Amino acid sequence: MNKKKNKTKKKNNEELEELENVIYTYPKKELLAFFFEKTKVGHSKNHYKEFQSLLYKLDIECLEFAISRFSHIDIIHDHSKYVPAFIPLLAAYLTMFFSFFEKHWGGLVYVAGTIIAIVWIVAVERKHRNQAISIMKIFEQIKERKEKDRSKG
Repeated sequence: MNKKKNKTKKKNNEELEELENVIYTYPKKELLAFFFEKTKVGHSKNHYKEFQSLLYKLDIECLEFAISRFSHIDIIHDHSKYVPAFIPLLAAYLTMFFSFFEKHWGGLVYVAGTIIAIVWIVAVERKHRNQAISIMKIFEQIKERKEKDRSKG
């Protein structure tokens, strides 16, 4: 019985150490992929409870670091504020282009390709930003609960 407890405790410590390693050392893309996989819909209820329990075992400093990393990812992936600037520039370009060179359709294809590329980049960045925000909320909730429990006890 004691052997089984020690094995479970050792496994939990290894998982906790791995989780801390992920938070502190993984690059942005791998960090998002790791947590997205752990929190995506479709796992069993026990999987989510075990993962939440593991997150709760992290110390406050690690939780704060995770929150700051995901907050940074959120900030650097917020390119949506630049999108409205492209529309007037594109309209001006198209107006000038077709008023002088109505027979050059290559420009239209180039502009259409550029627009598609910009929209695709913004969509990918938005996906990463949304993932970072949802994972950051999990860490914030755990930190709040941990601080609340600490102040009670």
